[in-house]
Amino acid sequence: HHITSHHITSHLLSLFSSLLGGAVRLTTQETSALRPLEDTEDILNVTLQITLSQIIDMLIYQIILTAYLCIRWVWIDKYLTWNKDNYDGLDTIRVPASYVWRPDIVLYNNADNHFTSTMDTNVVISITKSSCKVDVSIFPFDAQQCRLTYGSWTYNGNQLDILNTMESADLADLVDSVEWEMLGMSAKKNIILYGCCADPYLDVTYTLKLKRRASFYVSNLLVPGVMISFLAPLGFYLPADSGEMLALAVFQLLVAEIMPPSENDGWRFHHKRPVPIIDMNIHICGHNTHTSGHGNLRACTCNRK
Repeated sequence: HHITSHHITSHLLSLFSSLLGGAVRLTTQETSALRPLEDTEDILNVTLQITLSQIIDMLIYQIILTAYLCIRWVWIDKYLTWNKDNYDGLDTIRVPASYVWRPDIVLYNNADNHFTSTMDTNVVISITKSSCKVDVSIFPFDAQQCRLTYGSWTYNGNQLDILNTMESADLADLVDSVEWEMLGMSAKKNIILYGCCADPYLDVTYTLKLKRRASFYVSNLLVPGVMISFLAPLGFYLPADSGEMLALAVFQLLVAEIMPPSENDGWRFHHKRPVPIIDMNIHICGHNTHTSGHGNLRACTCNRK
């Protein structure tokens, strides 16, 4: 038989009123505080699915990873069930997220200044900022591992169980980064016991493995650095009033600007810095003696060379 749009709308309104009539009368805070279970002693299973779309930036100075993530939570709400035969076969309905219970699962190592303890379900793709411990001791051939840990803000493992359906995040729609090569993003479920509490606490940790694309740094930093290192000792043979030593000093400043900050970074370049520093000091002393205008002063043998 022919079904008009008015007929469908009436069934939608009837279903909406039947499912959410009581919830709408509650405040948003009261609705979101009630787990959708018939028995409060049961564990609510929430499935986590993550799709990585793009690596936006890796801020070495602030140890922050910024990425585009599509985060999907799947759970069964016992209060949102109905017999579709009573509503003319209607088996799907879309309602505002504020009317239903939502899991309070957050990113534990969130580095966003506007962090909140609830997930925003009004968007599909969100920009996620997470803290990431970096190691640049072999820069620019370094590889990084950034962990994103998701868990409930208030519920323990006996109230809410987090499930990851896949052993890794979905990387099918990943946009390639010009600086980082994607090696993988594995997922692992963790069960943590604290001394203060008898109940376990669950989380799912995604480990993002990245490898730096070193071609830019090899051509613009490593190769010039090696060449300058071999040329630095030849600076002792330059005249005292020569300005070529300025190029060595400028290059050292450029290296310091490009090198990422770390307590163990850039050992390939740091151990070569004393040679141009000593060379410049000798030239400064020699040039000062050469231009001082004192006829009775005579430079030492090493400076005269």
